[in-house]
Amino acid sequence: MGVTRREFARASVALAGIALTPKLLSAAEPTTDGLFDVHLHLAQAWYGPEHGPISARQLLAWMDAHGVAHAAVLPLVSPEAFWYPVTTEYVLEETAAHRDRLSPFCAVDPRTLATHLPEKKDVVDLLKRYQDAGAVGFGEHKPNLPIDDPLNMRLYEACSDVGLPLLFHLDNLANIDEPGLPGLARALAAFPQLTFIGHGKGWWASVSGGLTKADLHVGYPRGPVIPGGAIDELMDRYPNIYGDLSSSGAHAMTRDPAFGREFLQRRADRLLFGTDYYDLTQRDFPQFSLFEELKIDAEIRRKIGGANARRLLG
Repeated sequence: MGVTRREFARASVALAGIALTPKLLSAAEPTTDGLFDVHLHLAQAWYGPEHGPISARQLLAWMDAHGVAHAAVLPLVSPEAFWYPVTTEYVLEETAAHRDRLSPFCAVDPRTLATHLPEKKDVVDLLKRYQDAGAVGFGEHKPNLPIDDPLNMRLYEACSDVGLPLLFHLDNLANIDEPGLPGLARALAAFPQLTFIGHGKGWWASVSGGLTKADLHVGYPRGPVIPGGAIDELMDRYPNIYGDLSSSGAHAMTRDPAFGREFLQRRADRLLFGTDYYDLTQRDFPQFSLFEELKIDAEIRRKIGGANARRLLG
């Protein structure tokens, strides 16, 4: 008896330790062009057998089971970003046979620019080599530096020159900023041709106004969104800032459903679907039910679900 693609996917995912639920599968039906997950990670065996490894083939099985047509695969190279480095070279190698569905990103820790890449030409040449090898974006950018640190700013300049959109994590340990995100505003203004994609606790907490420094490190803040959030202000001022709905992004939309629905509608051209899958023990991905929960119409689902990512990443 033949085995269907879905049956194969379910079996593969089960072997990888991923539980499936009927609700998740029904909520994950792809949009017209198919879901594009802008934030996935590989995981190597060093992480521990209950958490990894996650190979490219396992990512594809997970994507099939969740209705994801395409995905960006992000390295993690800064020492504070993950339990161990997931290098650009590893991501490029693992995805090489699957570029029809897996789009690799590249990453460089900005502190390298103070030691081994002292000249702009050195950084640009390295990024161009990664680009020539298939990289379509830069990130996950997650160093323990201020977001507008001079080393970060030099790296942004190189990404802008090469034309690689940059996906950053922002909280009180990575790309550090203040309430209102003034450091990010300086970076956006300095590099108007560079697309920045926001992600992380501090970024998504900033949908709300009235924040303290401590609030930038709360992954899932509760309660209604207070007017005056930095994200709306930045999106009004800078056309080069986008939002990645992975991880705490879905919670930022559902903590105040009326705000979340209006925000998704208002910013439909600047938001990207993502999950931040990186661990075999992960089970809950509220991104898959977000559109249904907030009653988002088909055209906005199409844009956020995949069209925006395909436009940015080619």
